[in-house]
Amino acid sequence: MLQVRTCVGCRQLGNRADLVRIVKFESNLTIDSSKSLPGRGCWIHSKKSCLQTAFERASLARALRVNLNLQDLNHLKEQAEKMFEN
Repeated sequence: MLQVRTCVGCRQLGNRADLVRIVKFESNLTIDSSKSLPGRGCWIHSKKSCLQTAFERASLARALRVNLNLQDLNHLKEQAEKMFEN
């Protein structure tokens, strides 16, 4: 059975295998490439447009139930630039 998750950016459903997990781990916001880090996580498509929408709507902070500062968001953006599609 496929595991379905919701993208925090576009709010569309997707298979767990097709989405990227973002987690607040050891006080850092990071992309969980192994999809197994402990802590509260959220899921997003590997598209820059989904990440940008999540930033604009503040849905990352809401999904992770934390206050995110500019440093956290910039760090995540740098990681995403290397991994995400347009």
